[in-house]
Amino acid sequence: MSSASVSGGGIKAYTPLYDEYDYPIEKVSGELPADLRGTLYRNGPGKMEAGGTKLGHLFDGDGMLSMFSMSEGAVHFRNRFIQTKHYQKSIISDAAPYRALGTMRPGGVLANALRFPANVANTGVVLHAGKLLALWEGGRPTRVDPDTLRTRGEYDFDGELKWLGAFSAHPKRDWDTGEMFNFGMAMAPVPKLICYRVDRAGKMKRLGSVRLPGPMFNHDVGLTKRYMVFVIPPLVFPLKKFFGAAFGLNNYIDAIEHHASLGTMIALVPRDGGKTRIIHTDPLLHLHLSNSYDDGEDVVVDLLNYHATWDQLNGQLSAVEDLLETSTMPYGGVPTRLRISPSGSVGIEEFSDRQGEFPMYNIKYMARPNRYTYLSAGLDGNVYPNGLVKIDNETEKETVYRFPDGFLPHEVVFAERPGATAEDDGWLLGPVLDGNANIANLSVFDARDIEAGPVYTGTLNHHLPLTFHGCYTPRVGRPH
Repeated sequence: MSSASVSGGGIKAYTPLYDEYDYPIEKVSGELPADLRGTLYRNGPGKMEAGGTKLGHLFDGDGMLSMFSMSEGAVHFRNRFIQTKHYQKSIISDAAPYRALGTMRPGGVLANALRFPANVANTGVVLHAGKLLALWEGGRPTRVDPDTLRTRGEYDFDGELKWLGAFSAHPKRDWDTGEMFNFGMAMAPVPKLICYRVDRAGKMKRLGSVRLPGPMFNHDVGLTKRYMVFVIPPLVFPLKKFFGAAFGLNNYIDAIEHHASLGTMIALVPRDGGKTRIIHTDPLLHLHLSNSYDDGEDVVVDLLNYHATWDQLNGQLSAVEDLLETSTMPYGGVPTRLRISPSGSVGIEEFSDRQGEFPMYNIKYMARPNRYTYLSAGLDGNVYPNGLVKIDNETEKETVYRFPDGFLPHEVVFAERPGATAEDDGWLLGPVLDGNANIANLSVFDARDIEAGPVYTGTLNHHLPLTFHGCYTPRVGRPH
């Protein structure tokens, strides 16, 4: 059993949740807002072992979806593992059945050579055109029933996703047009990012691709009214290590290096066709973008820049036994704004000194200027998330809520209040893990006043391992 400790007291963050539950949450403090009706979905690694073999990286854990269905002042919880081939074999095997991004399959070179990492569907989740999709970096989405969470199988958008069909974990939606934009990484034969546009009915079209100078890792994409925006950090797979991973000599995560001398590559891909603009700027190290938008002829991109090395960052993702002892950097990155001019000059400015992860905002403001940004924060240099921060991008005012010691917030998701006219008129929804008692809750904050603390806390009957990403829909999921 794999666990992560926040302190010497043995506070756990990734204890596997092997059981699948389906029940109304009954232990409650505060009140669920009467007009909060909808469903919060979460995705993340539900167990960090396969066939009894400990997995070496958080990206390798088997995906488990959770849903919090909210209506009539009550919340119903359900969780299910995504029935990927990796999961199905992992529960009956005596060892890891497949190789993963950061974990080798037992058996040495012959057991790993020329084998692709298994799709564990553990990173993101999106509901689009009536289809709930669990997402992972290196392969097709997995379609899941939005009510029962039963797995329906890999989804290829009616054959539009070719070969490996990579479809990243961070699609972006234009709320004015109803379109969803995303990309997939391709490492061979030509390294590139393949761009996709999915209309409101779910029909996919390919937008083109961004040619990369070599095999590289890119996790996120931004969206403006004119462009898909890539800010690609210099995370590269040196050819020797890349082919070493392909032929089973080392794992794929260990093949990544941060080559600051290459700088950061920015690619602006026109949404309606046309030539991609390539711009180079100072080296950054980041995983997640916040919002992006056009400001006149300029393009603005907000992201979280780590003041760390790749080894430090990767250490937080791979050292799942005891992150406190192995972490060598504070949690998260610093909010940083890039302004890209028509001439190709790039201004880079930190707009807060807070450190945090999983940037969130009212996503109906995606692709246009947003006033408020929310972070799951590591307050006072903590190596784990222990608070929420709300940043006012107009006044620069910051408001903070700090959780009790040992409480770990997952990413929060914004849910707009029906009929809202103000950008922050809504709620922040997120699970919180009480690492002291190893039990979780759903916390609901009024996004206008996070300092007041949760307006509703619904305690689960068990823990919930820290998740990666989630989504909210006003559609009320019906678990039965």
